[in-house]
Amino acid sequence: MKKIHLIFALLLALALSAGCAADPAKNPTPAGSAEIRFTDGKVTATATDGITIDGTTLTVTGAGTYLLSGSCADGRVKVEKGVRGVTLVLNGLTLTCENSAPILCGKGSEVTIEAAAGTENTLSDTAANNDETGSADAKNAVIKCKDGSRVVLCGTGALTLRANGKNGIKSGSTTQDGEASLTIRDLTLTIDAPVNDAINAEAALTVESGTLTLSAGDDALHCDYTLNIGAAGTDGPRITVTSCYEGLEGAAVNICSGSIDIHSSDDCINAANADLTGFSYQLNISGGTVTARSDSGDGFDSNGDLTISGGNVTVWTANAADNEPLDADGTVTVSGGTVLAAGGSGGMGMSLAATQPCVIFTGSGAAGMNMPGPGTLGGASLLTQGTAFTVASADGTVLYSGEAVYNASFLFFSSGDLSDGESCTLSAGEAQTVSTAQTGTVRTGMGSRGDGNIGGMGGMGGMGGQRPDGTAPPSGGFNSQKPDGTTPPERPTGTPPQTGPGGTTI
Repeated sequence: MKKIHLIFALLLALALSAGCAADPAKNPTPAGSAEIRFTDGKVTATATDGITIDGTTLTVTGAGTYLLSGSCADGRVKVEKGVRGVTLVLNGLTLTCENSAPILCGKGSEVTIEAAAGTENTLSDTAANNDETGSADAKNAVIKCKDGSRVVLCGTGALTLRANGKNGIKSGSTTQDGEASLTIRDLTLTIDAPVNDAINAEAALTVESGTLTLSAGDDALHCDYTLNIGAAGTDGPRITVTSCYEGLEGAAVNICSGSIDIHSSDDCINAANADLTGFSYQLNISGGTVTARSDSGDGFDSNGDLTISGGNVTVWTANAADNEPLDADGTVTVSGGTVLAAGGSGGMGMSLAATQPCVIFTGSGAAGMNMPGPGTLGGASLLTQGTAFTVASADGTVLYSGEAVYNASFLFFSSGDLSDGESCTLSAGEAQTVSTAQTGTVRTGMGSRGDGNIGGMGGMGGMGGQRPDGTAPPSGGFNSQKPDGTTPPERPTGTPPQTGPGGTTI
């Protein structure tokens, strides 16, 4: 019976492993499998091929599928440098590591970490897993993927990471050890990382699918280069960011599908990396549903262009100074989708190319910004937090209805249901504000051009990373500031290829 049970468990692990692969034919399951159980005193295994055991430390030295279960208050799993074809199936594993990473993927390794169907798994570290304040063996993450490693997190089970040291997941850079990447699919993943980032990747980060619930002291999802969310023609992931400094950050951020909800203190989505030179910063939204709100920063902030070509986008900002819902150093282009962007500021800094009709409401009721009163930068109040409102076409058809997340002096709306030149009405209680839908080049900002619109201040877009207290960040750039006011660690320079999902060049 014991042999039958073992064979069944291994067959189940192999089936789940194949299900995690984007193309199972390209990821054959290697030989060498073992069922491994953690306890507080030791690690036991049904086979010893491809592994070594030292107390409560498991080291994977060869390709294989390893089924991990049990509970240990101070243990770890290490995949050695250069080992490929490794699948770690978490089958009801609760593992804490006192002074290092519970799971470590060595340089140049290729590892799949899978949560088995119907299981709940928890990985934790302690404050000692931080090389700035903790032990010499600290790896700064609950799951640490070293330079050149290619790691996939997947499975239909659940995985919870409690990052008490620094990051939840840290993926390294592309080096001579290999082209680094981190991919997430299918998984139900919960990360609490109050010290730093929930997920931090130095090379490439792709969230294809799954359900992610993230809270972070700094960024929820961070990538030094290209961050891809979902893919065209798919449902994409469901991502909920309950609290963070910045929500999604990458030098290029591409959202193709999924449901994303972000609550941040600073920028909700930021396309930036002050340590790169010659990089074409981009924020592209082509599909999915994005709901974002910032307490004191920009909604979407790009150090280059910001393009919305599809999806359903709602973004709110509370800051009444110089932070706005849509901000770009380059051009904000809206060519599709349904977009509502509203904030406490008067919309300063948005240079817009609208190929799809849009309508802009401000406290003055016109497409331009109401001139500010003494001591303020925003216009007169347009919406009060908690107030229900509608945007309706000239014939009374309601195009959008919602509730104001913050007080707003500026509201931008674009939809395929709008017609260029038609009169639209914003209604909130007894108050109504009328404006006209338009296409082409639209500018909002301080200073009238004398043609009924307002002269743009697109160059101000770089101020999107200003600290919440209004003070200027260091010379490294407005978007390089950490929550504690310090400068982040140096990141790699250069201009690698910028690719979207599926390897398409952007």
